[in-house]
Amino acid sequence: MKKLIIVILFLCFNGSAQVIFNFEENIEDWCSGTPNVELTTSQKYSAIGSKSLKISSKNTDTTQISYSGKLDFSNTQFLKFNMYLPDTNLSEISFKCYVKDVEWHWFETKLFRIKGGEKKEVSINVSHTSFDWKPLNHFKGWDNYVTRDIGEFGIIFFFQKNYTGPVYIDAVELVKTRFPDGKVYLYDFEDSNDKLTTFGRFEISFKSSYIPVNPFDPKEFRVVAKFVSPTGKTFEVPAFYYHNYLRYLDVDGENLEPYGTEEWKIRFSPQEAGRYFYTLGIYVNDNIISELNGGDFLVTKSKDKGFIRLDKKDPLYLSFQNGTFFYPIGHTLRSTDDLRSPYRYEFSPPKNMGTFAYDQYFKKMSDNGENYARVWMSAWWAGIEWSPFYSPHYRGLGRYSVENAWRLDYLLESANKNDIYIDLTLINHGQFGRPDAEWRDNPYNAINDGILENANEFFTDKNAIEYFQRRLDYIVSRWGYSKNIVFWELWNEIDLTINYNTQNVKNWHKIIHPYIKNIDPYKHLITTHYCRRNADPTVWAIPELEMIVGNSYDAEMVKSVLDFFVKRKPFEKPIFINEYGVGRNRQFLENNLHAGIWASSMTPMTGSALFWWWPFIDHFDLYFHYKALSNFWKGEDRRGKNFQLTPATVHSDNKDLGIIGIQNSSEGFFWIYAEKLFNDKKPQISSAERVCTVDISNFSKGNYKLEFWDTYKGTILATQNLLIKDEKEKILIPKFINDIAIKIKKK
Repeated sequence: MKKLIIVILFLCFNGSAQVIFNFEENIEDWCSGTPNVELTTSQKYSAIGSKSLKISSKNTDTTQISYSGKLDFSNTQFLKFNMYLPDTNLSEISFKCYVKDVEWHWFETKLFRIKGGEKKEVSINVSHTSFDWKPLNHFKGWDNYVTRDIGEFGIIFFFQKNYTGPVYIDAVELVKTRFPDGKVYLYDFEDSNDKLTTFGRFEISFKSSYIPVNPFDPKEFRVVAKFVSPTGKTFEVPAFYYHNYLRYLDVDGENLEPYGTEEWKIRFSPQEAGRYFYTLGIYVNDNIISELNGGDFLVTKSKDKGFIRLDKKDPLYLSFQNGTFFYPIGHTLRSTDDLRSPYRYEFSPPKNMGTFAYDQYFKKMSDNGENYARVWMSAWWAGIEWSPFYSPHYRGLGRYSVENAWRLDYLLESANKNDIYIDLTLINHGQFGRPDAEWRDNPYNAINDGILENANEFFTDKNAIEYFQRRLDYIVSRWGYSKNIVFWELWNEIDLTINYNTQNVKNWHKIIHPYIKNIDPYKHLITTHYCRRNADPTVWAIPELEMIVGNSYDAEMVKSVLDFFVKRKPFEKPIFINEYGVGRNRQFLENNLHAGIWASSMTPMTGSALFWWWPFIDHFDLYFHYKALSNFWKGEDRRGKNFQLTPATVHSDNKDLGIIGIQNSSEGFFWIYAEKLFNDKKPQISSAERVCTVDISNFSKGNYKLEFWDTYKGTILATQNLLIKDEKEKILIPKFINDIAIKIKKK
C-alpha cells in the first residue's frame, strides 16, 4: 500500500555559484581519453580570470576529456560552463557530458551543439530530481548519492569528419540551491501493512530532503521509528540507507545491477496481534528536529513460531517463542564457494554463483531435513565494510556496501522461505589475523586511511569500537527483524587474531554484548567462535557469550566430539561444534561427515555438528546423510530430560566397534559405529557385517520399546520389546555393516 505523507519539497535557485575549474593553475588532473589530443591552458577566450582550457585535436573525429578527481554536486541545481569553437569553417559540432559515480556507473547527457565561431554557455540540471542524466548500460537512477560522490566528469566531442583544431572551455561552476525554511522533509512514503501477521515484516520506505555526507553515520542523520504494541510495549527501530538491485546469471556467475534510486527503510517484526501505532523521529547532528505521526497498522495472529531463544526451562537447548523445541541440524554455508579443499577434488566447484547458489543450497537442505546454516559476512561474500580497492561497491571505514547488503537481504528471505535458520558471523579472523591474512586490505588499517596501526588495537581503541558499534547499528536495523537469524556470531576463530590477548578480548565482549542487546529489539543470541580445542576458558566463562562454539577437525571423530563436549561442559552453557571435516579422499571425507553429525547428536550438545565442506556435499548430493539424521530425531524433545553421556558398552568378536549415546533413566539414544572407519587416524573401509551386543545400565525397571535405525536411509530396520529387570541388561543388535542407531523408550 502506498501512502504519500509529505509531497512538497522546496528547492529554490538562489543564484550563489561555486567555480570548481577556472584553469588558472595546472591542469594535471585533466586528461584526454583519445589519441592525438593535447590539453593546455590558454590566455584566449577566458570567461573568468585570464586563462581557459584549450583542447587541441589533430585529425580525429572524436575527442574525449575528463577530470578524474572527486566532485560533489549535492545541494546543486546546475552545472554551468562556457565553451568556444573558434573555427568558423565548421558548421557545427556536437558534444555531451558524462559522469561516473564512485562505483563507475556511467551517466550522460543528451547531445548539445555548438556552431563554428560561437561562444556558448552550457547549463545542465544536476539536482537529484534531474532528468538530464541518463544511465548507460545499467539501471541505477540519478539520485542524491550519485550527485554527492562523482568519481569522474568528462566531455565527449563529435566532429562530422576528422578535425584538426581547438575548442576552449572555461568557468566550470556549480550553482547552489538551498531549503529556504531550513526544514528537513521525508517524502514518497510507502509501507507494507496489508495482511500483516505476527512475526512478519512491516516495512516503511521513504526519501529524505536532507542528504548527509555519510548516510551510515547515525550521529549526522537518522530517522527512528517508535512502535507501540497493543499491550503498550515500545520498540525503537532506526531507518537504514537502501538501494535496490537486479540480479542475473552470466558466464562469470552472479551479477547485480543497481536499480532505481536511493531510499531509506525501516523494518519491524511485530510479535503481538492487534493494532500498533508508530511515530518517526528525525535527528540531525544528534539532535531531534522533528517528530511525525506515522499512523497505525493492524496485525493478525499467525501460526509462526517466532524468534529462537535459549529455552527458559532448559537453557542448554533452544526453543521458539511459542515454546516449540528447536534442534539445529545443518552444515556451514560460509559463502557461495570455497577455493580450498581437504583433498584434491575430482570436480571443480562452481564459482561466483552468489544468491543463486543459496537458492539451490537452501532448497536441498530443507528437502532433506536440515534447518540450520552458518554464514559469514566476509569481504568476498556478504560483508558490508571493506576497502574500495578490493571492489568498487566497498566505500571504506564507516561506509557500507549496499550491494552486499542486498545479497544478505535476499539470502535471509530465501532462508525464511525454506525454514533455514542462520548463525550469522560478523567478523572472520583473517580480517585481523595472520592465517588467511586480510589485515593489509582492512579499512581499519592506517595504510588504507584507517585509524589503527596494529590489528590488535581493534579490541582496545575507543574509535575502533565506536566504528564497529556503528556497523552493528546498521546490521541490527536492517536484519534484526529476521527471525531466521539465531545468533549474532561476533567472530570466527577469534583466537587466530594477531597478538591475541585474553583480557582485551574479554573486555571487548563486555562492551559489545550489552551494546547489541540494547539496540536489538528482538534480543538475538550472541556468541563468538574459537578455533583451538582448549582455546580460552576465561572468555568462555563470561556471561556475555551465550553459547560456546568452535572447531573439531579430526579423523578420530568420535573422540574429538567427546573431547570437545567434556572440556566445555563445566561452563554449563549451550555447546555447539561449528566446524569439522577431514579426509584424504572422497570416501574418507564422506565418512567423516557421517560420523560428525551422528556422534555430535549423541551428546547433550545443543545441535548436530556443522560440516565445513559444503561444495563437496552439494556436488555429490550427500544431503541424504542429513535426511537420515533428521528422520531419527524428528519429534524428539531433549529439554528437561537431563540427558547424560551413556555408560553403555558394546561387545563384538572382533572388538572393532564403539558406542556413544545419551540417556536418562527412561529413554536413551545410541550410535554404534565401526572404530576403524569413523574414529581412527588411518580409516579403513570394510564391507563385513557386524554382530554385537550392548550392555546398558541405569535404566529404571519396566517395559521398553527398542527401535534399530538405518543411519543412511533414515528408516527403522527392526523393533523389539525389552523388559528391564536388573541394573544391567544385554541387547542383541541386528546385523549391520558400518553403523546403526538405536532408540530405547519406556512404555
